[in-house]
Amino acid sequence: MTTKRSTRSGSIESNYIPTGLSMRSETKGTLLVREPTTVSNIFLTVLLFACRKYLFFSTHKRLFVYLILLVASVVGDFIKFPKIYFANSNTFLNQYLVKLGWFWTVLWTLSFLVTTSKVFCLNSRPSITVHATRIVVATFFWYFWTNAFNQLEDYYGKCSGGKELVRSACKSAGYLWKSFDISGHVFILIYSTLVMISEARPIIGWDKIQDVLRNEENARKEGKSVATTFSNLKEEELQEMKTVYKQMTPYVQVLFIVITIFVAVWELMLITTMMYFHTMPEKLLAGIVAMSTWFVTYRVWYCSSFLPPLPGDGFFKYQALQKSEIGI
Repeated sequence: MTTKRSTRSGSIESNYIPTGLSMRSETKGTLLVREPTTVSNIFLTVLLFACRKYLFFSTHKRLFVYLILLVASVVGDFIKFPKIYFANSNTFLNQYLVKLGWFWTVLWTLSFLVTTSKVFCLNSRPSITVHATRIVVATFFWYFWTNAFNQLEDYYGKCSGGKELVRSACKSAGYLWKSFDISGHVFILIYSTLVMISEARPIIGWDKIQDVLRNEENARKEGKSVATTFSNLKEEELQEMKTVYKQMTPYVQVLFIVITIFVAVWELMLITTMMYFHTMPEKLLAGIVAMSTWFVTYRVWYCSSFLPPLPGDGFFKYQALQKSEIGI
């Protein structure tokens, strides 16, 4: 029996496929091993793998594709594309998702941030609050730029009726308001996508936490001084992390899948906007503003020692678990 059990724990199944969160003790001794893999675990693993592959496609390449599409959208200024379902501004996706785009972005990213930070920050509310300031910063820039676009449209626009009317009065009178209308849709769709992808990064290496926790507990039970990611944690902190990790992982997985779905929807609506709405300069400028704002915050500001921290920063070196995983 001992030989068979030992062989199973070292098989490809136990080492490659992430299994359940619970751990059990071997018949001989008290060392912790993985639970057997189930069909549902295999399905979830495949689904999460597919989501990671799509969501964490190289960010530099993603930005390059956005720029190419924005420039290529000039074709739509001269050629009318055939109307499709998504080109209708009154569709469900436009009315209840895109127009409420920032609400959905904040809802899912903040939920994911809190659930993951409970593990990284050992359930410390002050530390979780510090992480949440990234969403506050993102919301500020969303509000600032969308209002700036509206003000520019009001200031430089003219009423087609030839009268000196403000935009609201011009439209109420049945005239058209002519102005350089920087696309708020393009801005929010690109900015929301980049923020959601950045905040979802802690899922990379998440399954390895379970393995390192088990190895650290086994090392402590055997009295070995093996250096692991959690070696600096006190016993009560280690047990707290084990408990919170087990509780939060199902929520983290579901939220990550939801974030992936919304990113896919945002990118679908972005392509539709590029084809049917606004002129190329209006879309290109909005896209550049969105990408620049994301870059300054997530790639410059948060990488410095000044708060807020990057996603995943906490009481242990989580980034060490991500080295063999994909990155963005």
